Amino acid sequence: MKAILLVAGYATRLYPLTKDRPKALLSVGGMPLLDHILRGVNAIGEVDEIHVVSNDKFYPQFRAWADAHGDARLRVHNDGTREEGARLGAIGDIAFALRQGNIDDDCLIVAGDNLLMIDYADFFRAYAARGRRPLLLAQKMDDVATLRRFAVAELDGEGRVLRLVEKPAQPPSQNGVFALYLYPAASVRRIAEYLAQGNSPDAPGNFAVWLSAREPVYAYVTEQPCYDIGTHESLALVRSIYGP
Repeated sequence: MKAILLVAGYATRLYPLTKDRPKALLSVGGMPLLDHILRGVNAIGEVDEIHVVSNDKFYPQFRAWADAHGDARLRVHNDGTREEGARLGAIGDIAFALRQGNIDDDCLIVAGDNLLMIDYADFFRAYAARGRRPLLLAQKMDDVATLRRFAVAELDGEGRVLRLVEKPAQPPSQNGVFALYLYPAASVRRIAEYLAQGNSPDAPGNFAVWLSAREPVYAYVTEQPCYDIGTHESLALVRSIYGP
């Protein structure tokens, strides 16, 4: 299994903090946000390569971060972009990593701006228990305004996704989806099909929406704290809980 960590964004909403430093390397709880993600990935014993997709602007910082860890599984890829308007989009960056890494395996995909206080090993066990069918992470949310910023999943009693909508004006359920996915190799191959059809290369939830209409996709619903760190307010919140 391969892990793909998406850190190629420019985080303009967090300026000036992220003008010269990538969001994924901002400190939370005494270590970079990306270290929290790496710790989760390391809980899944099957992961034998970890592909970090950066933009050109912050590539040297991510390369230094990887070198400091001294983990031979870490590979940092430069998608070549230098500004927000030129970015490939999250799904575009996944496709880029698949090409650069010559990947044809099951994949764990996670956005580098999420702090997910879940047991990644349990997430993987749920994936295995489902026969290695596509699995996404969801959490019940009470606030409609918050749900409108996420992909939202309507589930059946077995946790299968009946309907998935990206950033809906009228959320069909309370199940907000965070950017953590486990996909079998056959589903990963369909990313090329998705993009060839002219679909959006942006938010990774868009691919999950498309895929759920074509094959069974399941949700792992957690009650553990999960945070999408996209604003000064959300960063301040997680630092107030876990420390700077």
